Amino acid sequence: MKRTIILCLIFMAGFVPKLAAHILWVNSFESHAHQPGHAIVSAGWGHILPIDDITNNVNARALIESFSLIEPDGNKTALRIPEQKPAKPVVSTGNVNIFDADIASHKIALKKDSGKGNYLVEIRSKKNVFTSYLDQKGRKRMALKPMNRIKGIKEVIYSIQYQASGKTYLTVGEWTNPKPVGQALEIVPQTDLSTVKVGDIVRFNVLFEGKPLSKSPRSIEYMTARSTSFGQGDDYWLFSYISKGKAQFKVQSAGQWLVNVFHNEPVTKHGPLKDLLGQVTDAVYGASLTFTVK
Repeated sequence: MKRTIILCLIFMAGFVPKLAAHILWVNSFESHAHQPGHAIVSAGWGHILPIDDITNNVNARALIESFSLIEPDGNKTALRIPEQKPAKPVVSTGNVNIFDADIASHKIALKKDSGKGNYLVEIRSKKNVFTSYLDQKGRKRMALKPMNRIKGIKEVIYSIQYQASGKTYLTVGEWTNPKPVGQALEIVPQTDLSTVKVGDIVRFNVLFEGKPLSKSPRSIEYMTARSTSFGQGDDYWLFSYISKGKAQFKVQSAGQWLVNVFHNEPVTKHGPLKDLLGQVTDAVYGASLTFTVK
């Protein structure tokens, strides 16, 4: 009985509708074939590393608010964001639709005298809304609108405001302990990610609105980790509870790794999100961080 209750709580805490369960991340691939080196960065969206979908997929869209490079001295440079208009096929045949795939790819080229430390590339989405409901004829519908702006609703299945963010680091010289940058839900590494090897333990702090996120009787908070070389092909993740804002994993293989957290805040009459009452049932936040294991 106790095990059944725990499993139910995990399901309730981890429930995120399929559309909101998309992850937003930053891809980064470094090249040092020619010194001083460079990195190719781009926006990732969906479930599968390194490239799964385009952020303006009409059926599961992430409207991007910002895409930025923050240098070790704090200087912030805006990067071009992906196309925001809902994608339409540029070519359609009897078998396939072909879309322009805008993943906002950039080359970040270092200079001989580039400052030492961590270069942070971060991406943030706008607050996107997904509403699933039954119409007056009992048909299941989906709309990218708050429930109070949809006509003909018989029953709301869920209505969610979703905001996601992602990070990756390019290290020049020695790693420096990174500070939070103000993402609503934020993962802050506590391990030097520039030197991680197979078998190492990587540690993270997880903050929500600047405060440590932690599991509780109301919500079992956790972080997942997956790699192009571990778990992804068999559709499973490593799992770590978040306790007092801390989570950790032992790295299982080389390659690109993605750690991710979802956090759900229900909208209630007297809760912190009371201004959203009547518009959505829940606010869901996602945060990711990518790094490469040697």
